[in-house]
Amino acid sequence: MTDRDRVEAAFGRRAVSLGHARERLDGELGVLERAGRVVAISAHRLGLAAVPVLDLEHLERLDVGGNGLVELPALPASLRELYIYDNQLERLPPLPALRVLDANRNRLAVLPALHSVDFVYAAGNRIVSPPAMTGCRYVNLGGNPLAALPRDPAIRELRLEDAGLVELPASIAELVDLRELHLRGNRLTRLPPLPQRLRVLDLRSNFVDELSDLSHLPLAKLDLRWNPLRNPPDWLDRLGDALVYC
Repeated sequence: MTDRDRVEAAFGRRAVSLGHARERLDGELGVLERAGRVVAISAHRLGLAAVPVLDLEHLERLDVGGNGLVELPALPASLRELYIYDNQLERLPPLPALRVLDANRNRLAVLPALHSVDFVYAAGNRIVSPPAMTGCRYVNLGGNPLAALPRDPAIRELRLEDAGLVELPASIAELVDLRELHLRGNRLTRLPPLPQRLRVLDLRSNFVDELSDLSHLPLAKLDLRWNPLRNPPDWLDRLGDALVYC
């Protein structure tokens, strides 16, 4: 039995061929084959009640988003990209060595430890405490009731929109590689010292009425719209060519 036959038997339907690994078919089962091996599966919005166990040694990408799933089976060790957005998952099985995890809009309260995952999407869940992370570059935890922040110094872009934050911990400065910090839609009134390489800071829709001098940062964009700032601070003029919105 070929890999394609296994996939069709597991899902109980015929598969169509994908044009490329990131093609997403709506309501159809799609597979991408390489040298006779299935390396990518698109099962987006198929109305699945469960994901079958996939006995595939070369599967690299699996998209089962939008199915209302409540659990996942054990995942192939070869998997590098997992897309499980728009389901009802409350927990995850042990994860292989992923490069991309898209778990947006589920019911997850916890995530397993994440190591060297380039892109972590976990917005719109129920996460209070971020998982242990090492070597993660992009992290989106927006829309979670966060009581703490991730502390992985490898993070370069951190998105915390609509996370109910009333303050940022001083540990934010430990994210020494951070380039972009997105904080729209929180309840912040002040900021602690920020990472020294920060280039983009989005503070839209907070409660900031005073802002300490940030002109020492290499900012390329600063968005202060929809805050009760008493007056634009004088140091904004020292930001040079940075895009400033206030």
